[in-house]
Order: sequence, then structure tokens, then C-alpha cells
Amino acid sequence: MKTRSLIFTMMVFCWALMGAMVVTPVSAASQPLSFSCSAQVYEALGPELLAAFTRETGITIDLYVGASNTAVSRVENNYADLATSTTRLYRRHSDYGYTEILFARDAMVVFTNADNKVDSLSKAQVQQIFSGEINNWNQFGGEDRAIVTIVPDKHTGSYHNFRAFFMEGREINYDFMAYRSSHVVEAARRIPDVISFVTKAAVAGDSQLKIIPIDGVAPGCPEYPYCEDFSFVTKGEPAGAAKQFIDFFMTGPGKKMLQKKGVVMLPRGE
Repeated sequence: MKTRSLIFTMMVFCWALMGAMVVTPVSAASQPLSFSCSAQVYEALGPELLAAFTRETGITIDLYVGASNTAVSRVENNYADLATSTTRLYRRHSDYGYTEILFARDAMVVFTNADNKVDSLSKAQVQQIFSGEINNWNQFGGEDRAIVTIVPDKHTGSYHNFRAFFMEGREINYDFMAYRSSHVVEAARRIPDVISFVTKAAVAGDSQLKIIPIDGVAPGCPEYPYCEDFSFVTKGEPAGAAKQFIDFFMTGPGKKMLQKKGVVMLPRGE
């Protein structure tokens, strides 16, 4: 499994070279914002929203994208002014003076390739797939084809939240592991018979992918129970460019941009 994971990660890395890691606008007189972003949050924000912030403020962004815990760790070690995360901070972070601001909520979705014949699964069936108990789509009314499970790295917020929400602590069995949460999206477009999970904003509207309702409830419905909270994290109270970025998305133009993507914005202090 380790060899397959390494090969898969190298494949996805090649695809990811086409993506932007640094947002560099036309001009900026201000000090750049060093921003470490959770891969899932980055998929929700997208380069266009980060570029909109730069146009509005003139502040350039030095961007790092990775797992939530890595993003927060970069703030802890003074490699970044601001992080985003899809997992909550530990109590020790607040004891050490870190500020966590919840700002958005989005559904965690199970998705597959758009050509897959299976249109719905139960939570129990999702558990059977990702525990390795069932490995053929024909057992859910699909074609007689092997199920390919792709998961993000174990250190990502996506992996952590999926295991808590869907697996209820059970171990996850997988065929391939991607370095970043967002890499599973690119892989699912290219690999037939795949199933994976990620935040809804990363796959909504993608004609190559299909979001699977769980127990007959589609993500986005009020009764859909599997949702992730997005948070900003700073060392101490937000100030300077980090505060401007937070304000842009919590009360400024960025708020409506995220809402258009279907992300639920949370009031400050929730």
C-alpha cells in the first residue's frame, strides 16, 4: 500500500504543478501577507477570491497550501501570519495566546466520478466501502467494477473529520492516499470507479464529478449532518494584513463571494 500511495502522490504532484501556490498581483505597496491555508479551505476560497482581496487592499499574498495541522504549525513557528483550519484548536493553543475565529461551515461530501451509476448511499454503506468490507459497485446497484478508494493524507483535516463523521472511529481502508485533500478531486476526475470525500465547495458544480446523497439527504439540505467548520488562526489578536484578510471575508466583499459558492458564513463569535 505504501508503494501505491507513493506512486499516486507523485502522479498528483505532477498534476498539481499546474496550480498556483503563490498569488502575485499586479502591484502592492504593503507588506505581503504570509498565509498558510488548509487545502480544503483553499478549494473553497479559490485563487479568484484571493486575487479579489489583493485588488481590494493592494496586499500581496505569500501562500502555502497544506494540511490544517501544518498550516497552524506554520503560525506557531512564525512562518505565517495567518492560517486557516478545518479542525478545532486544542485548549493549549488558547492558553498560549492563539486566536481561533470560526468563519464558515461547509458540508463534507462523499463523491465519485460522474459516470458512476450509483446515485445514493447510506452511511452504513459508506462505512462498508471505506473499511474494505465491500469492494465492488455492483453491490450497490452499479456496474460490476472494483471500487477505488482514494483518501487524503492522514494528517489532513479532511481525513480526521471523515473518520469522526462517517467511520465513527473505525480505521479507513484505502487504495490510494493523496498528499493534500484537494488532490483527491483531481484524481477522481481521471480515475474511473473512484470514491472519495472532501468539502462540498471543492466539487460543487464540477461536471466530471458526482456528489452522493447520504441516507437520501443531499449535502446542502438543512438536515444534512456532516459539516466542517472553517476557522482563521493567528498568534495573538489579528492585526495588520491578517486582520484585513479576516475582515474581507467575514464582513467585506469576500463574504458574498463565498456565499455564492454555497458556503455558510458564520457570525463572528459563534
